[in-house]
Amino acid sequence: MVPAVIPDGKADGDRAGDEAAPSRGHVRVGLRLSLVAISLFTVAFTALAVHVPWFFISRQNIADMAEQLNTEIVGGVSSELDDIFSSAVAAQQTIYDILRDGVIDIDDKRARDRLFFSFLNANSHFSWVSFGKPNGDFYGTQRRDDVNLRIVESKWNEASKLAERTEDYYVNDGERISFTITKFKTNDYFSPTRSWYRRAVQFPEKHIWTEVYVFDTSKKPGLNAAKLFERNGQVVGVISVAIELDRISRYLQNLKSIRSGAAFIVNPKGNLIAFPDSTEVTRPGKNPDEPELKPLRDSYHPLLRLAQAAIDDNNINLETIKTPIQVLSTKGGRYFVTLAPTGHEGWIAGTVIPESDFMATIQRNYLILLLVVLAALAVVGLVSVMVSRNLFIRPLRHIIRQTKLIERLDLTSVKHVPTRIAEIDSLSTAVDQMSRGLSSFRKYLPGDLVQTLMSQGVVAELGGDRRTLTILFMDLEGFTSLSERLGHRMVPFLGDYLSAMSNVIMRTNGTIDKYIGDAVMAFWGAPFYNENHASDACRAALECGKAMEQMRVEWARQGHPELRVRIGLNTGRVVVGNIGSNERLNYTVIGDPVNLSSRLEGMNKMFGTEILISQHTFELCKYDVVARRLDFVTVKGRDEPVAVYELLAMQDEQGGAAGFEWIPVFERGLHLYRERRWGDAIQQFRKTIDMRGADRPSAVFIARCEEAMAMDTRLALPKAEAAE
Repeated sequence: MVPAVIPDGKADGDRAGDEAAPSRGHVRVGLRLSLVAISLFTVAFTALAVHVPWFFISRQNIADMAEQLNTEIVGGVSSELDDIFSSAVAAQQTIYDILRDGVIDIDDKRARDRLFFSFLNANSHFSWVSFGKPNGDFYGTQRRDDVNLRIVESKWNEASKLAERTEDYYVNDGERISFTITKFKTNDYFSPTRSWYRRAVQFPEKHIWTEVYVFDTSKKPGLNAAKLFERNGQVVGVISVAIELDRISRYLQNLKSIRSGAAFIVNPKGNLIAFPDSTEVTRPGKNPDEPELKPLRDSYHPLLRLAQAAIDDNNINLETIKTPIQVLSTKGGRYFVTLAPTGHEGWIAGTVIPESDFMATIQRNYLILLLVVLAALAVVGLVSVMVSRNLFIRPLRHIIRQTKLIERLDLTSVKHVPTRIAEIDSLSTAVDQMSRGLSSFRKYLPGDLVQTLMSQGVVAELGGDRRTLTILFMDLEGFTSLSERLGHRMVPFLGDYLSAMSNVIMRTNGTIDKYIGDAVMAFWGAPFYNENHASDACRAALECGKAMEQMRVEWARQGHPELRVRIGLNTGRVVVGNIGSNERLNYTVIGDPVNLSSRLEGMNKMFGTEILISQHTFELCKYDVVARRLDFVTVKGRDEPVAVYELLAMQDEQGGAAGFEWIPVFERGLHLYRERRWGDAIQQFRKTIDMRGADRPSAVFIARCEEAMAMDTRLALPKAEAAE
């Protein structure tokens, strides 16, 4: 093949769009022609050296290896199931023995809760440990998720046919279990009607199992074990352990012996019980809030659909499988499909493994083949490296460096890179022209905004998603009077302030939403996910306060008044993304948490504080910050008030609560204030001022207490006169 030569100043119309325009009189070879010629030579030579001997070697013993592998997989699955089932039975029997021997009384709530909690903590796959009585009473301990626990005590009211339910909620942070809240409800839950209770009564001497179903709380498949507990021939109740089968799905997901294949478990009816992708196990039921097990034939996963096709093509009845069955499917490739009983509840373990996965097991043959092809690959590789380095790699590296300069908006350093490859030369020309266009465009947009968009990969189109973020509002106190006095001279003054605050926000992983005069709106946790968004936002707020202290010294030299910054922080679920119209977009956040953040900024004026954070922010970073509670605020549209805290310092900067011994004194005063003990509260607030030297919030609450005392006196006066 002869390289195409394009004279200077002329375009080849037959190849318009395929070849680049000529430049600088160089004879250029088409990139497509060069790559095809080198690739054909490499592939033809390598294929001849590799595939001829490989064809006669690679297909040996694959079927036997597949059968051996599937035997190991089924054995592992059966072992996992044995562990899960036996742990539930063992826990159930232990509870039975403890109740039978009278170690605890099932009606002793404290002892019962401790017992149930211990089994729940010792078995991560347990979802419920419970006890149901014949009169409808029910006691249970539930793992709602990896962190939240719940104790339920349900008393059946025969008259109303309803259960009066008490629910205590706990949080397990990995170190200790903390109580959070108690809720009272009524429902129609009557334990003797549940399948686990009825089956236990039907088979009193056995540990029974229910069929697999989808749990209401976790939306994961599982089943119940249950055992009847009797005393003196009378039914006392039924012990039940609910277990989730998510552990089996994780086991299948972590199988290292399967590379690009899949393993699954189905029941005799053909419904999926476990699969690495949990979304394939369940589907919406008749009631969308009550999912059900998904039949294998309704799965969207290509390997599961292939397994169902193999079952149908070979007329396999899942209910009658007693020994392993292995078939070879040739639809879309060669796959081994194996079905084998697990020995539990009639469940069937299945695998779908591409034949190509077993090539790794014939390494000895591969080593023999490798010796044959190494010499050929060395020659071809050497030639390819030399040619491609001179024709492609070297000029492309130059162009990559140019694009890096564009990424940093260093547009003046971008230069054209000449090369003999037409397409690469055109690419270099396009990069040079793009840099000129961006150089003009950046005059209309701030450079830092362009850099942010490019570095974060934000696509300029309408859209957003819901995330939990921490939002900041910042404003200057006394800015209006200063701006009236300075006039247009306020612009550089404001620029220094906004630059300092912006540097702090960006340095602490924050995203600046907008500037509104002297106000700044920013948020943490987007566009990049940040688990520590609340702590980072608090750190940024404190550093902004320190930056303001340094700026006030300089402003004092210039004769400007002393300005202070007010900051409000709130954390909550918001919509974040590109908001606006098709012509003009803004990457921002919207939602009620944004409004609360703005309100907190304004509340600083009322308390004489600089930084206020909401209860939601404090709960996420309370171990990282030093703060004190001040008041409650009610969010529009919600009845439940939200606690407001003053942010004082970061724990890592203050060594815990060192230097803040006055906080407990203030909080005692706040407690007395809530109890309307005005005089005692004033004493605590004054003590806080004495300890700290000056404390505006304490002064605010002293004024509130004095006003309340005066009001109480005025209200009590008419009663006293009437008594006289």
